Formats: sequence, structure tokens, C-alpha cells
Amino acid sequence: MIESEKVVAAAKEWLGTPYLHQAAKKNLGCDCLGLILGVGRELGVDLPRTVPPYSASWRDPQAGTLLQDRADHYLQRQGDRTPRAGDVLLFRMRRDLPAKHCAILIAPDQMIHAQEGAGTIQLAFDAPWQRRLVAHYTFPN
Repeated sequence: MIESEKVVAAAKEWLGTPYLHQAAKKNLGCDCLGLILGVGRELGVDLPRTVPPYSASWRDPQAGTLLQDRADHYLQRQGDRTPRAGDVLLFRMRRDLPAKHCAILIAPDQMIHAQEGAGTIQLAFDAPWQRRLVAHYTFPN
């Protein structure tokens, strides 16, 4: 597992990056998955260079469990423990839909994510987000 301080520092460097669907370029553009891929690659994690095309809509039920399946494959799931700074968070926006959003926890109550219309921002990991949490992961060494 990569040290949480390194993950948090790397994620903070992405703040202000504009939102761009299916991109992963710091300061140029990224979406939520691009943020995770970009930070992970900067930390030396072996992550895929390309991903299958995916819809920007979290309402897309056709996505199935693709995001969670890939997270389970490339990252280390953390089970039932409380999420910690440096963890990758995976969310579903409604109970009847698959997980389609991700972020990086930078403090017990703060996370960084990429949001359409807002870019890469820091926001509260509050009760509404906590209810949507499906799983959390660490980056492997």
C-alpha cells in the first residue's frame, strides 16, 4: 500500500484541473476515473493506459459493474474498516444503479473528485456521500 500522505499530496496537485470526460491529464482535463488513473500513475501504480468507452451519465444502467470490477482488479479493497485519507472511494448515486463515481479521501471529512461543471474540487465527505459509498480501496505498491 502506498503511504496515504503521498496519495493525498498527489491528489491535491490535481485541484483545479477542468472536467473533461474520459481524460486523465493534470491541469488539462480529467473526469473522476481520470483523476484516479492520473494520481495512481504518478505514484507508480501499474494502471491501464486505456479504458473501454463509458458514458458520463451516472444514470446509465448499461455500465453494469465495470467500474467496481476494475477497481477490484487494480486496487486493494479495504473491506469493512473506516475509510482513511489516501483511500479511493467508489460511489453509486442511487441504490438501483451501479457504482459510477469515484474520489480520493484526503481527510476523514474531505475528498477530492472531478465533477462536470466544477472541475477537480475538494468537498465534504459528508453523510449524503457516505450513504452512497459502495467500497473503498488503497493503491497497491
